[in-house]
Amino acid sequence: MTQTDALQKALLRFGAAVDGLERFLGELFEDRDQAVKLKEQLRALTDERNRLAAERDRLAAELDHERGRARRLEDANSEVSGRLEDVMGTLREMAPAKGAEH
Repeated sequence: MTQTDALQKALLRFGAAVDGLERFLGELFEDRDQAVKLKEQLRALTDERNRLAAERDRLAAELDHERGRARRLEDANSEVSGRLEDVMGTLREMAPAKGAEH
C-alpha cells in the first residue's frame, strides 16, 4: 500500500466521520428544537389549565351565590304563600254565608 492509498483511505474515514458528526449534530439540533417546542406547548397548556381553574372557581362561587339566592326566594315564596292562606282564611270567615245573603 502506497502512501497515497493510505492517505485516501484516511480521508475517506475522516469524511465518513465528518458525515456522522453532521448527522449527529443535525439530530441534536432537531431534538433541541423539538424540546423547545414541547416546552412552549407545555407552558401554553399550563396557562390554559390555570385560566380554566380560575374560571371554574369563579363559576363555583357564582353558583353558590345563586343557590343562596334561590333558597332566599323559596323562603320568601313560602312566607308569602302562608300569609296569603291566612288572608284567604280571614276573608272566608268575614264573608257572609251563601244562605244568609238576603
